[in-house]
Amino acid sequence: MQPQDLLSGLSNTITRDQFKGWDPFDGLNSRIFQQLPFKNRILELLWIQLFKKLPLNFRKHVLVEKGHNLKGLALLLSAHYLGSNSYFNRKQIDLIINLLLKFKSNDRTNYCWGYNFPWQARAFSVKPWEPNIIVSSFVAQAFLDAYEKERDEKFLMIAKSVSDFILNELLLYETSNEICFGYIPNKQARVHNANLMGSKLFAGLYSLTKNDNFRKIALKSAQYSINRQRQDGAWYYGELNHHRWVDNFHTGFNLVALKDIGNLTSELSFKENIDLGLKYHLDNHFEPDMTPKYYDNKRYPIDIHNFAQGLITFTVFKYKRLADKLFNKAVELMWDSQNQYFYYQKTKWYANKINYIRWGQAWMYYAISIYAK
Repeated sequence: MQPQDLLSGLSNTITRDQFKGWDPFDGLNSRIFQQLPFKNRILELLWIQLFKKLPLNFRKHVLVEKGHNLKGLALLLSAHYLGSNSYFNRKQIDLIINLLLKFKSNDRTNYCWGYNFPWQARAFSVKPWEPNIIVSSFVAQAFLDAYEKERDEKFLMIAKSVSDFILNELLLYETSNEICFGYIPNKQARVHNANLMGSKLFAGLYSLTKNDNFRKIALKSAQYSINRQRQDGAWYYGELNHHRWVDNFHTGFNLVALKDIGNLTSELSFKENIDLGLKYHLDNHFEPDMTPKYYDNKRYPIDIHNFAQGLITFTVFKYKRLADKLFNKAVELMWDSQNQYFYYQKTKWYANKINYIRWGQAWMYYAISIYAK
């Protein structure tokens, strides 16, 4: 199957509901759950995990509506500008842009975005639309991609505003040569892919404006995560005790982010760290047939997110043979040719075929756009 066929099918699936969809983490949007007279952190964690794990989608029965996921929209917008061909028309692109502007966090001075659902993590709880660095950075990057093609100053202004949000509300730690950005305002969790997404945004702003302060911030932030890379090349997901795992797609995020930061700032000192991390990634996160493992020490679940990031990683690092094998494996294991979308996960015992707009379809549309180009 050709990448263009998949992109065409995905675009039809994505636009069928005007870019709305479900998410693995949206269980707390249930209007029935919200009416329960008692709720606590443990119950919310269990409720979210129930939605994530079960292969049957009962969201309609507990009144979880499809919604606009802003990170997913940002991925689609970036794919439109970065890919060689777009399968969205101008009207649809304008709709994406308008939705991103409509759903920005209105209680903040600067532009920023969050998820369209509340969620409970072990480290913190988050309200719907509460801004975070991941969604905000991806949306800002999409507007930078738009700016590079259209030269509309408003897009650059929005990305600069996001950088102010990150500096003003997410700066957790700073020394003379390190910066660490947090995930959520007023929360202390230090997560490496979140930190590096912020760093990449500042590197992109430097590339377009040549403002040296952006470069300094980008490199100090990258240095924080570089300094916490393990000797074997791996990164733990985060610095908290319950974040000490090494998974596939977050490792790919880190590696691609560092390469992009180096390219955008003309910084060469990260090369050895990238090479070491890439070797660990290749040796520990993929089976010989290119089936992606979820963790470095665990195969299951086979997750569409790992296919998407793997395609991006192998394309960025010019491993064409591996990218081709991974693309073919994604089609073999995860593509629903009748309904034109990618499955969420496969475990040792069953397949979870739920159609998730952000986790599966938007990420794969973006990844295949990069791979096809």
